[in-house]
Amino acid sequence: MKNKHCFWAYFFFGTAFGFTPEKDRACGIPTLESSHIELLCSEHGVVKYRLVTDKALHYENGDRTYPEGIHIEFYESNKEVSATGRANSVYFFAEENVYAFRGDVELKSLRDKRQLNTEELHWSPETETFYTDKFIRIETEEELLTGAGLIAKQDLSYYNISKPQGLLNIKSIK
Repeated sequence: MKNKHCFWAYFFFGTAFGFTPEKDRACGIPTLESSHIELLCSEHGVVKYRLVTDKALHYENGDRTYPEGIHIEFYESNKEVSATGRANSVYFFAEENVYAFRGDVELKSLRDKRQLNTEELHWSPETETFYTDKFIRIETEEELLTGAGLIAKQDLSYYNISKPQGLLNIKSIK
């Protein structure tokens, strides 16, 4: 995305800068460790998402890990939060511009009252989509859907479950 600007807001409660020998970089040792981070990404001056984490590890190739989990908010053009998410850990692949959320992943659509749960979910900020081949669970006010594999818009306004396994009407069990 050409006009995408990310602004790092570091709260320096222990940020450590380190330079490692070439051998260490090849072994995947971080070149920078940051603590207490708030990342705001915008396009044309409009905030697209906000990511908050306690720890980030940066690598020579541009990849990043967030080993202590993240909280993320997605914004509409009117500055309202459309969805929120969290995961136990996240890995950012710089070359592909894709985030891999892992461990107790939860994504909530605030507008449509949908919640997605899975153990692994990939997110492309460029296409604003989520995808996985793992087991997923989507709960709405009326339904509980389960299956394997998913492609979804980041606000969960559209989703396609590759291998649906179950549909349960919540009203019928209340």
